[in-house]
Parts: sequence; C-alpha cells; structure tokens
Amino acid sequence: MKRSTFLGAALSAVAISVGISPAIADDYPSRAIELVVPFAVGGGTDAVARAFADSAQKYLPQGVVVVNRPGAAGAIGHYEGASAKTDGYKLTMVTPEINLALLQGIGKAKAQDFTFIARLNIDPIVLVVPADSPFKTLEDVIANAKAKPEQVVMANSGKGATYHLAAIAMEEKAGIKFNNIPYVGAGPEMTAILAKQVDGGFATTGEAGIYVRSGKFRLLGVMAPERLKDFPDVPTFKERGLDLQLGTWRALAVPKGTPAPVVAKLKEVVQKVTQEKKYQDFFKNLYLGMVYEDGDKFGPALEREYKFYNDIVAKLNLK
Repeated sequence: MKRSTFLGAALSAVAISVGISPAIADDYPSRAIELVVPFAVGGGTDAVARAFADSAQKYLPQGVVVVNRPGAAGAIGHYEGASAKTDGYKLTMVTPEINLALLQGIGKAKAQDFTFIARLNIDPIVLVVPADSPFKTLEDVIANAKAKPEQVVMANSGKGATYHLAAIAMEEKAGIKFNNIPYVGAGPEMTAILAKQVDGGFATTGEAGIYVRSGKFRLLGVMAPERLKDFPDVPTFKERGLDLQLGTWRALAVPKGTPAPVVAKLKEVVQKVTQEKKYQDFFKNLYLGMVYEDGDKFGPALEREYKFYNDIVAKLNLK
C-alpha cells in the first residue's frame, strides 16, 4: 500500500473510532437540516426557531427546515430530538419543559441527552386578557377567582408546561383556583384568547406582545424581578403582593454524541446569526428577549433549574 493511501486509511479509521466520519468532518452539512420545535406553529418557541432558520440560510445554504412536533408539554418533540441520529442533521429547540415533563412523569428525554449549542432567548411569563375584559388588574382576577372558584378560565400552552406551572403557582400564592385549559402550544392559546373562548392566559410577550400593542390584549402583570422596558406601565406580580418570578427560554441543541466538528460548526453559525441585524430586529419587533449564551456555559444553569423545578413540582404535587 502506498504511504499516502495508508495514512488516509489510518486517519479515517481514527475519525470513525471517535465518532467522526470523514464525510461529516469534511462536508457537513451536505443537505438540509431539520429543526424540531416541541410546540405548535405560532408560539414563541416556533418564532425563535423560524427566525434562526431564516437567518442561518446565509451560512447554511442547504437550509434549515422547521418541523413542529407538539404534544405532551413538549415531551414528544424533545424525545424525537434526543433520540435522533448523531449526525447533526436534526436539531432541537429545547425549552424548560425538558425538565418539567421529566419531573412530572410526562416525558422520557432529559437535558443530559443533548449537547447544547447555545441559548437564544429568555422571557418572563405574563398574564394577558382580552382588551375588553372586565379584568383591569391582577387584583380583579384574584377577587373574581375567590368569589367564583374554578370559574375563571385561563389558557396555557400545555398541561405540565411552564405556562401551566405559572397558573398553578399563582393559584397557590393567591389562594385561588382557576379552570386551567391546556392547548398544544402558545399559538393555539393566543387564538383562544383572541376568540374569547377563555378569560385570559399565561404566556410571554414573545407571543402576546404584538396583540397588546395592537390593542387586542390587556397585559395585567409580569413574573419578572422588575417591570419590562417595552411595557413600563405594567406591574410585576411582586408589586401586587405575589412574589412570582417565572419565565421560559429556548436553546438550540443536538443529540448527545454528535461529533465535535459538527457542534463547532453549528456554534460558529449561531454566533454569526446573532450578529445579524435582521435577526436582532425580529426579536425586538416581537418583544422576544434575545440572548446568546454558549452551550458549554448553559449546562450548569440547567442543573440548577432542574433542582428549582423539582422543588416546585413536589410542593405543588404535580407528579
């Protein structure tokens, strides 16, 4: 065997032995990449995914195709992403439900099943009602729910999801009980509030902000440590005597075991995308909280969050 041939074969064997095929290492990506969204079209997670896919086209000309897999508080989509081939052709937009669903016995996938590329978004949870609702304040909602237990109908993005957790946490803090109605994502939830099929709902400004600005929704309160700069007149829950600080986030991930060169390539793409003005403007215009946090730094935060949610799930008996 010629020396060059021998060296080529040897290098290929080494690459394969550590999980990196020469084709992946050299040619990735050679075809379109799927991006799994664990919720329905129209919600904040879907919006973040589509904003990334659109801007990534410049750096991944083969394209990123968004695929929605809603259901079971995100568990269906998370499991599909976690159990995918480790070749870099299926990404997942992971959300806090990866921990919540597991803790409640709904999901099988866990955060450790993924390698995180980067966190792209963080938003506090808010309570919104139709603009012509008789509820003008959080106090109105609480008073009505106390007078009529389980008759105030509140929508959320799915049973066991973060927005449902927010509703339950408010119930616990205020000593009230809603009639909580789950949908398969924040998109269908927003439609229900617009159609006045419910009295209100828990979401983020990423889903509800444009409806607030257009005069279709009224924003009653934010579960944040301080008021939001885009909605400075809206009080925090803490200001109204309910010390609640809950939110959501969206992070890009690949299955654990994905080759290091693929992860590095995706991290490079994300860094470039987050510097694009078009991408930044998308977040600003939809009232989404844009962040960039490298996946390696994001891991420890996930572990802390798991413990935080574990305590809440146990306290509220949500298993």
